[in-house]
Amino acid sequence: MIDKEPKWELPDIAMEKISQQLIWERPMPPHFARMLAMRGIRSMKNVEAFVSPSLDGLRDPFLMRDMGKAVKRLKRALKSGERIIVLGDYDVDGVCGTALFMRVMSNFGVKVGYHVPDRFKEGYGVSKEGIDHAVDFGASLIVSVDSGITAIDETEYARSMGIDTIITDHHEPQSSLPQALAVLDPKREDCDYPFRELAGVGVMFKLLQALYIDLDMDITELYEDLDLVALGTAADVVPLVDENRVLTRFGIERMKNTANTGLVALMEVSGATQGRANSSNIVFSLAPRLNAPGRLSSASKTVDLLTSENWMKALKIAEEIEEENAIRRQMNDRVYTEAEAMLKDDNSYMLDSGIVLASEDWHQGVIGIAASRLVEKYYLPTVLISLEQGNGKGSARSIKEFDIIDAMSRCEDILDNYGGHKYAVGLSIQGNRIDEFRQRFIDIIHRTLPDGIPPPSYTIDSELELSFINDRLIDFLKTLAPFGEGNPTPLLLTRNLRPVNNARIVGKNHLKFKVTDGTRVFNSIAYNMGEYLERVRIGAPPMDILYNVEENHWMGRTSIQLVIKAIK
Repeated sequence: MIDKEPKWELPDIAMEKISQQLIWERPMPPHFARMLAMRGIRSMKNVEAFVSPSLDGLRDPFLMRDMGKAVKRLKRALKSGERIIVLGDYDVDGVCGTALFMRVMSNFGVKVGYHVPDRFKEGYGVSKEGIDHAVDFGASLIVSVDSGITAIDETEYARSMGIDTIITDHHEPQSSLPQALAVLDPKREDCDYPFRELAGVGVMFKLLQALYIDLDMDITELYEDLDLVALGTAADVVPLVDENRVLTRFGIERMKNTANTGLVALMEVSGATQGRANSSNIVFSLAPRLNAPGRLSSASKTVDLLTSENWMKALKIAEEIEEENAIRRQMNDRVYTEAEAMLKDDNSYMLDSGIVLASEDWHQGVIGIAASRLVEKYYLPTVLISLEQGNGKGSARSIKEFDIIDAMSRCEDILDNYGGHKYAVGLSIQGNRIDEFRQRFIDIIHRTLPDGIPPPSYTIDSELELSFINDRLIDFLKTLAPFGEGNPTPLLLTRNLRPVNNARIVGKNHLKFKVTDGTRVFNSIAYNMGEYLERVRIGAPPMDILYNVEENHWMGRTSIQLVIKAIK
């Protein structure tokens, strides 16, 4: 829960006019029209494209700069039987892109290996160690995924070793590009690809899509691995619009009947229900587990899981990952608790504008998660730094009004290294420069937002009565999915409700209760809102609530549940 009181913002007059236009074109309930309008839909033509996306609508991959060069080199490697190494990253996006390339290349009969960097020894991105691994493997071609756009020295090192490099990445380039054989990144200034927000696994998919097209192969074979594309895309919190929406939508459908042995094993061990896979399952259940090895030990374990064809091996890896994830959660809770204590004990951390904290007791593999939790609570740009022998490894997370990668670029002379995007950055820094960095960072926030950090807000899709919450609404919501960044789960408002029973605490500070308008009754769950326990009592004043609507599956029964986001 955010400490600052968020504003509740209903659709404005412009949105209402668009809603009325949609209703004029095709009669529908007003709250349906408002949800569509809030997603940028302005006509029924847009509605059809949004609710019924098609893989046939995927963009031509050859519109991406250097794609022709990349495909030509990849075809040469296939024809001559060269060995190829894919250099990935240790997050879910990176390991999914790595696994995708390996699975497809293996189907071609190519001798393909991989290397994901050790977070603690190598850090983020293409490394000299990875290139040395390619040399040892006998590779003549390196393909990067989810990294490499800043690997200028490393690409030159690979060239000196007689290895060509194809870079596939989606992060912001710096002033110079690596001199690779091909650099695929829709964020290149000289790239005219019409959609810039692909995840790393999405860029890798476009390379493979182009290869299939060039070879005139059956593209549906490639679609068999769309579950990996959906996993990496949803987990990386890129906007689920345009191609990301199409890839994730069809990838989730594939996941429900996946042939990926490792993915099936992970879902079984984690308790996820394969047939009910959705973007929420990915972000809150599967992604943290797939991330755990890269945070605590080695992301190679995750790649091995997602490329395994052996059920017993996959199940063993999945069980190990489940154990690591439990440890990761405990470590994250400790970092978050200690960071909160530091903020309360020392006012010098400038809580009015931003947070920069460092500790020698924090594991660098979990500080990013803790930083996200602090942003969620305090709504301030946040940097957490893990110190070891004077060297700092940091994770930065931000709010929608503040571009944190731009802020890091203005601290470039203080940092040893950095990389990321608008909302999330990884960095390295010498411990004796943290105070200087903190002051610079806070100054940048003040200059960027001279009127201070704006209060957070809830953007409400529609106000409606409980009588409109029914199976028809559930079916409509399914057409709007998958939900995520750029296409949030519709947020609804209902006023003057009363609890049917006194709320009770379940799990870790969650509230569970029933709510009614006097006619309809719905089960409700309010995650991490235990402080409202006394507010949700029989006899208390009526409540206004913001909530999402979802299906709850329990003991073989399906019911509609309200997921409470705010209470007044």
